[in-house]
Amino acid sequence: MKATSRVFDARFYAWLFIAGFLTFMMHEAAHWAAGNLMGYPMHVRLNGVDFLTPVSAMDQALADAAGPLVTILQAIIAYLLVNVRKSHRAFAFLYFAAFMRLLAAAVSVFHPNDEARLSSFLGLGVWTLPIVVATGLIVLVWQASRLLKTGWRDQLACYLVASLSITAVVFADRFLF
Repeated sequence: MKATSRVFDARFYAWLFIAGFLTFMMHEAAHWAAGNLMGYPMHVRLNGVDFLTPVSAMDQALADAAGPLVTILQAIIAYLLVNVRKSHRAFAFLYFAAFMRLLAAAVSVFHPNDEARLSSFLGLGVWTLPIVVATGLIVLVWQASRLLKTGWRDQLACYLVASLSITAVVFADRFLF
C-alpha cells in the first residue's frame, strides 16, 4: 500500500496553532471594536466580549455580526493567497476560520453563537446563518486543499492541531479571564 505524502511540515502545524490564537483575537477584537464604536464600554476576553452596560437588540446584532464578518474576510483573503501563491501560512488562517465557525455552529445547540443570534434577530431561524457561513468556509477549505493537494494525513493533523488550539484558547479564557 502506497503511503500518502504529506504536504505540510512541523512548521506549518506550529503556525496553524498560532493562527488559532490570532483568529480568536481578531474575531473578538471585531466584536469589541463594534461595541466601542457604538459607544458601549466593553470587556474583551480570548473567547468572548461582554457589554458592561445594557445594549439595544439592534446594537447587539451589529456587534454579533462584526466577529463573523472579520473571520469571513480573513478566510476570503487567505483563500485568495492560497489560490494565487499556494501559501501554506494562508491555508492555516483559512482552515482555522472554517474550523472555528463550524465548531461555533455546533456549540449553538447549547449556547447560540454569533451567527445563530444574528440569524434569529433577522427572522431567518436560528440555523440559517450558521449553516451558510460554515458551509461556505468549508467549501473554501476543500477547494484550497485540492489546490495544495493535501492528503488525509494532512487533514487529520490539521484537525488535531486546530482542536488543540481551540482547547487552549477556551481553557485560557476560562482560567485567565
